[in-house]
Amino acid sequence: MKRAVLAIAAGLVLAMLPTTAWASSGQLAGTWTSIDGDGSLQTLSITGSGQTAYAMVYVDESATVCNGAPARASGPGFVDGDGVLMFGTLVCLPGGNVFKSRITLGYEYDPGAGTLTDSFGIVWHRAA
Repeated sequence: MKRAVLAIAAGLVLAMLPTTAWASSGQLAGTWTSIDGDGSLQTLSITGSGQTAYAMVYVDESATVCNGAPARASGPGFVDGDGVLMFGTLVCLPGGNVFKSRITLGYEYDPGAGTLTDSFGIVWHRAA
């Protein structure tokens, strides 16, 4: 019974969202990669229209803050001109131990170069 109620509620929420948010992809949508300052591979997945926000998932294959274990953060990214600010919770994997309750990651898009530069000065490229 609970599952049916949750499914109906989720369907109603989705039905109330603007169709354009699901139908198109914004200029930042896609998969981006970079090499962190410690040499580890980072991946950033961005989905949505980008009209005001994106859904974002950040993964660091070997995070210093997690003693070399992978780290993951996910949350909304709010558009600000050519930039996007992601708000999420960083967890160390496996196990999902929360490293820091909330983090903010900023990315600036360079349309000419087709790159993102994060708050730490790391340049991200679209994955092939």
